[in-house]
Amino acid sequence: MGNCLKCFQSTSEHPSNTLGSGVATSSSMHSGCHPTTHIVDGRYTGLAATTATTNINANDGNHQQLPHHLHVVRATFSSKERSHETDELLSTRSPLKPANHCDTKRSSFKKSLALLNGNASTMCDIITAVKETSEVSDNTLNKLFEEYKEPDEDMILADGIERLCCDLNYQPDEFAILVLAWCLDASQMCRFTRSEFIEGLHKMRADTIETIRIRLEQTIETLKVDSEMFKQLYRFTFRFGLEPDQRILSLDMAISLWKLVFTVHTPDLLSKWIHFLEQHPSIRGIPKDTWNMFLNFSEQCDINNYDDTEAWPSLFDDFVDYEKSRLETGDDDNNNDDPLQQKQMQDNSSSINVL
Repeated sequence: MGNCLKCFQSTSEHPSNTLGSGVATSSSMHSGCHPTTHIVDGRYTGLAATTATTNINANDGNHQQLPHHLHVVRATFSSKERSHETDELLSTRSPLKPANHCDTKRSSFKKSLALLNGNASTMCDIITAVKETSEVSDNTLNKLFEEYKEPDEDMILADGIERLCCDLNYQPDEFAILVLAWCLDASQMCRFTRSEFIEGLHKMRADTIETIRIRLEQTIETLKVDSEMFKQLYRFTFRFGLEPDQRILSLDMAISLWKLVFTVHTPDLLSKWIHFLEQHPSIRGIPKDTWNMFLNFSEQCDINNYDDTEAWPSLFDDFVDYEKSRLETGDDDNNNDDPLQQKQMQDNSSSINVL
């Protein structure tokens, strides 16, 4: 490419030299003036001689003025040559080098990057450097973890979580702390391991109490409008509330978590559902399928359009029957006609008879 630039500059600065070479060659033509192809500066000019060249005496010391049509030839020649040179400059491959050695633009770009960034020689190095500056530091997160972890255990337990909540200006039983546990992918309540804490805050891109609070506020606002994201939080909540080695939520824990997780996207029938559960403490627990399907049930059904032939958990059937009975009697606390209690009484009676 450098040779092309020198050649182009030489042609631009001294156009008369090119013409002189062409005229001198023309003067050596025979008087018959047959069309002749000339080589000027190593290139085929393809200029045809005209009868006017017979009026040019190359040995005439008076240097007769060129006829008008030769001025046209001169202008055309210069224009074609410059156009040819410009085409070479714009070509993706330099005609002066083989194809596998003409990646000059990329080489120049790499050199520019090296000048701008010292030891960075590729764009990958630049991107990596920028990415690293935008990420939080492991050292910073480890120091933050040390502030809240237990003295004799490498994890944050109840006391440390209470202090963390206090610094974040939240109560431990607020929705934001459930969101924090979800962001950290905590495996159980009242405990954050070092890996959960550090990896979770890396994903949140937060390394201070202030940035953690900002990320929590942003996440909560997103949860309010993103139903798919809320669904992930809802399913996490069941696993988060389980006791170690248990597969069913206790009824009290399930009621508390339903109240908490539905701080956003609160279904219309939630209060009735909670009332039903509280009135039936004999319910053994809430399995995972019942927990997950309640979200679909609350979005798709109500008491009037419920179809008990669909594959809903039997607890939903009992809930709908209970609500219909309440509507018929108009008594919220009268459980004499409670179908669930009647069913349980029948089961107990059958057990007694068997014994």
